[in-house]
Amino acid sequence: MNDATALAARVQAGETDAATAVEEAIARCEQVNLTINAIVVDTFGSARRQAAEQVGSGYRDGLLAGVPIALKDLFCPVEGEPAYQGNRRLAELDHRCTETGAVARRWAQAGAISIGHSHSPELGGGQCPAAAETMLYGPTRNPWHTDHTVLGSSGGAAAAVAAGIVPIAHASDGGGSIRIPASANGLVGLKPSRGRISSAPAGEGWGGGTTDGAVALTVRDAALALDVLAGPEPGDPYVPAHPAPADGYVAEVGQDPGQLRIGVSSTIPFEDTDPFCTQAAEAAAGVLDGLGHRVEPALPEAMATNDYMYDYVRIMRASATATMRSYESVLGRPWGEDDMEPVAWINYQRGTKISGADILASRERLHLFTRRLVQWWNPQPGTGDGFDLLLTPTLGVVPPPVGYLVEGDERTLVRRLAKVTPYLPQFNVSGQPAISVPLGTPEGMSPEGLPIGVQLVAASGREDVLLRVAAQMEQAAPWSQRRPPVHAAN
Repeated sequence: MNDATALAARVQAGETDAATAVEEAIARCEQVNLTINAIVVDTFGSARRQAAEQVGSGYRDGLLAGVPIALKDLFCPVEGEPAYQGNRRLAELDHRCTETGAVARRWAQAGAISIGHSHSPELGGGQCPAAAETMLYGPTRNPWHTDHTVLGSSGGAAAAVAAGIVPIAHASDGGGSIRIPASANGLVGLKPSRGRISSAPAGEGWGGGTTDGAVALTVRDAALALDVLAGPEPGDPYVPAHPAPADGYVAEVGQDPGQLRIGVSSTIPFEDTDPFCTQAAEAAAGVLDGLGHRVEPALPEAMATNDYMYDYVRIMRASATATMRSYESVLGRPWGEDDMEPVAWINYQRGTKISGADILASRERLHLFTRRLVQWWNPQPGTGDGFDLLLTPTLGVVPPPVGYLVEGDERTLVRRLAKVTPYLPQFNVSGQPAISVPLGTPEGMSPEGLPIGVQLVAASGREDVLLRVAAQMEQAAPWSQRRPPVHAAN
């Protein structure tokens, strides 16, 4: 399968059309989705109508004209489409979206056509916010090894791209949920800076910690998605520290980043890292050194502990509770214990006990944490040179078996989640851009044949630097031609 950039170019050149591209994507979905369970609500009828409209009107100028995608089944509203959010009660009521959000609108304005909703946790949390495994739909399975999880929360999106159903898919990230499944499925996953992509008409999510984005086969596709989605909407609460490049992000791919100072930490003090993840980060450091960058062991002091997580979890829990309460008008009554998954119910109950003063205190402490963290990239005058990038493993573990993050008591599941994500939520709190890229070397695959990604983090607003360096790595250690055992034939 071509990446999204190549497919859009073929549509624009008249070598194929939207109707053909959509039918081929539907055929691929029907071929492999029963095995991996990536698309949980199909929108084939709507996709066919949109494709026919593009063909009938001769439209093929959009950046993603005719390109089939999937939209995450979580807080990406399209008027009239199901809004189940992985919850069985909302599914029983056939709850539908009443308006289209800015993200879905921008995908459509670029010519992309959604063929369905990809699997994600119930209401963004469920048994685990980093697992695409729900009681409503069951687990999504990793195309590289179906006994293993795709992780999440954008796990269905990543599985759909890795298995060849669609070349690119919508994703979102509140604690690593673009980067986590990108790593687990051998994809590129860029979490943009806070405010780069508007959440309109919604407000901020998780105290500004969430953002939309995409999972993609290639760096140029990640850049293309950012060109499609980036830009403010009236009333946005945040503005990125640096504006988007005048010529767009795609133009940054292939540009020389110059010699950068890159700090590398293949372990983290407060959590054990799987040796295979450590080896991947060290191999990536070798690739970057070979490209001429100044690579040295280093870790921001603020990342020495995970104390910040207490406050971020409090914000997440309160935000989730507020969101769930907003659905009580749909239910026609308050939520009950039988309406959601067990851990979701526990978090909901705890969220109801968090006061406004608690939230404000946590917000203040997280702002102070952010100031300490970003000093590493932006030091105070007279304190020495800062770093351009941080390199870490994306995950603390190789993708575990299906069920690992959703089966067991709450304490066990919290501990397991912490082992998966020690390198990730810090940058949701700080709002910095971060990208997970596969590694096209032997260290980029586990002995079981599962992908292992590495993460690059830049200063706020510097997605351009991330894309330039990620493209260098892609050229030096290419990965995009690897295919998992479960992959659609056409």
